[in-house]
Amino acid sequence: MTHKRHILVVDDDPSVVATLEASLEDDYQVVGVGDGQAALDAAASGQFEVIVLDVEMPIMNGYETCERLRADPAAGSVAVIFHSAHGDIAERLRGYAAGGDDFLSKPFDPDELKAKIFNLLARRDRQKEVDGQLEDMTNTALATADMVGEVGVVLDFQRQLAETPDYPAVARLLLDALHQLGLEGCVRIQGALGICAINSRGTPTVLETSILDHLEKMDAANLVHGIGPHAGFLREGVRLFVRNLCVDRPPTMDRTESERMGRQVDNIALLVNAATTRLVGIDSGRAMAELANTKQLIQITHEALTSLSAREHVLRMQVREVFNRLCSEVEDSFISLGLTDDQEHRLSHLVQSHGDEVMALLDSGQEAERQLQQVIAGLRGRG
Repeated sequence: MTHKRHILVVDDDPSVVATLEASLEDDYQVVGVGDGQAALDAAASGQFEVIVLDVEMPIMNGYETCERLRADPAAGSVAVIFHSAHGDIAERLRGYAAGGDDFLSKPFDPDELKAKIFNLLARRDRQKEVDGQLEDMTNTALATADMVGEVGVVLDFQRQLAETPDYPAVARLLLDALHQLGLEGCVRIQGALGICAINSRGTPTVLETSILDHLEKMDAANLVHGIGPHAGFLREGVRLFVRNLCVDRPPTMDRTESERMGRQVDNIALLVNAATTRLVGIDSGRAMAELANTKQLIQITHEALTSLSAREHVLRMQVREVFNRLCSEVEDSFISLGLTDDQEHRLSHLVQSHGDEVMALLDSGQEAERQLQQVIAGLRGRG
């Protein structure tokens, strides 16, 4: 059964109302009323698409009724055909000024009335189609503008990310990007250099900490996880909780809102992946810095040992020369001391043995130096 469209006819003469209803009832759902206020009350329901409105009515004429009708947002878009025994140009202009769409003279021709209603409804349908297309174009333009802004946030994040020196800087930049996307949450970053957990205000609350702990237990093979009406993102070293971001969106959700949330999920996934890559760079950079420091320490130690070895060699030569002079002077003093041969032998042996002990000690130090040089050479080879 075809749905009939609703027409309201208004006239203070019941016979005219009955005639209008009879002319239209085969094609439309017709309701008749007898005065302007009744017309306004009926039109407020919003179900009528065309009103055939008598001009000459007591208390409130047709023009005043139309003006008040146009001021009502609930019924202001209804089409109005003025119905009057006076069809001169002045009346028609007055009807136009009051907000009418067409004019029908009394007595009316049913076919002319039907044609006028048909044309108004056809124009109304075309206008609805155009309005719908315009709304779609507007929504598309707004969505495109949103997408451009969101892409800008991601690109700006990636640009600034290259300059972040540590975990806290990465975490703060990630939350700043969330804020620019109209979202908030908390993040935990963990790696070789320790753990950093923050929200937009500072330290996460006890509840946020428990949520981050919960994320730690989830399957890290999946980047995105729905947590009720919220979302969690997992990557190596990064745990991010985002409030009021639906991963599993219900079918009843507004299409535009659903598409926006879908883009947000994708954008945040890009942010998290980029942050994870930066963490690898920070860890590698710190390792490289530590390796450079180690190489520098090895070089300093090598130079110090080389200098020490040179000084030790000079010291050995000096000690050897001192003992040689001591032995020579002791032997020369034997003549004046009046020692026996056995005493001279024992004294010479004593001096010589102490000299040998001193030189042995110096030799052991040199051996330790050689072993340390071998360790340094090995470290330099591995570096």
